[in-house]
Amino acid sequence: MEAKASTYIPHAFRSFQGFSILDIKESAESKEMQIVLEKVENKVHLCSNCGGKLGAQEGRYRVTARHLRCFSWKVTVSFWREKRYCPACKKTRSELIEWLCPTSPHMTLELAWWINKLSESTSVLAVTRLESVDKMAAYKVDHYILGRMLQGYEIPKVKRISVDEVYGRSKKQMKENETRDDLFMTVIVDQDTRKVIWVSQSRRKEALDMFFELLGPEACKDIEVVATDQHEAYAASVKQYCPKAIVVWDRFHLVNKFNEALNEERKAELSRIDPEGQMGDLMNGKYRYVYLTKAENRSKKDQQHIDQVMKLNQRMAKLELIKENFHKIFDIHDAQAAQIKLSECYEWAMQINANYIVNWIRSIMGEDRFWNFWAYRVTTGISEGINRAIKGLKWQAYGYKNMAYFALKILQKCGYLNHRYYFTKLAT
Repeated sequence: MEAKASTYIPHAFRSFQGFSILDIKESAESKEMQIVLEKVENKVHLCSNCGGKLGAQEGRYRVTARHLRCFSWKVTVSFWREKRYCPACKKTRSELIEWLCPTSPHMTLELAWWINKLSESTSVLAVTRLESVDKMAAYKVDHYILGRMLQGYEIPKVKRISVDEVYGRSKKQMKENETRDDLFMTVIVDQDTRKVIWVSQSRRKEALDMFFELLGPEACKDIEVVATDQHEAYAASVKQYCPKAIVVWDRFHLVNKFNEALNEERKAELSRIDPEGQMGDLMNGKYRYVYLTKAENRSKKDQQHIDQVMKLNQRMAKLELIKENFHKIFDIHDAQAAQIKLSECYEWAMQINANYIVNWIRSIMGEDRFWNFWAYRVTTGISEGINRAIKGLKWQAYGYKNMAYFALKILQKCGYLNHRYYFTKLAT
């Protein structure tokens, strides 16, 4: 004889605080199970709004809530929920049901935790299809559970961090009185564990200030190195809260800035010669990005193209030489040798009047934050890898309207705000 599905219900399924199981209705055809509950006689009725003790009953209504699946069986819980007068609220309120999700009263808290766990490895939208739950309800419960985890979250003590920003919203989503800085999110990464430890909205100074204030003055004193881009707001925050910390300009952002100057030189050279002629065809259009790529990373076809341009245009040949030598600077382990190499790039740029490159090199030559790289060898390269994961997260969800929720999802995906770390911490 085939056993009933209820035979295999775990003990957790049978435990609903304040209620006992009256009946279990099953449908083998649809693989659905309904657990019918009844109140225990000594149940204490608390307000769902303030948590205070409720008064006399003023009505009741039937609730059917989704619960965890039992194998492939869809499970629901059915019970009467009472409405009672609350002396504190001075209103009639529904009674508090501890095992119901507050943001979705037609879903048990256990199912909410399960949805959150599944969303660690896939999108919430995929979870809704898997568990057959409403899309908006799933997003709400996921946000709620992450918020509960955040309440017990402690930023770990760190010695070396990297600070970078990612786009959180598009310009179309910019609100009144906001600036471009408000479209970004500040992501702080522990250099040693390669985990995101905090995410703040915007890239203003206040965003990083919030992190340091949460970390506390004693923990801030332990921070030795901060890798960041040339964003001055970050530097100002580090100086205020971590006066002993060494700021290191990130090599990847520096290379990007150099490439911007190099591209301006390409456009200037293109305007000097005939843009419509042979050189114009070789230096513009789809080829404009080839000039910014390191020689070792080019395809054979692209390198042949660059070789042809260098034969026809001496200035472009010299710009190629400057670019390759600038990239080699970061492979040098001695700061003095790196300084000599940078000086050579500067002199070559001066010889061909590459003013964009000259001015940019001049702006970094006297900066300790630039030369600190050779002493500490830290970058935001880890953050750049995490940024790719964040972009994937955004793409997976088709974007996020709620930036607070997006920040929590980043901490879940790339940090410690997930079941693996959360329940390990509770166990210890």
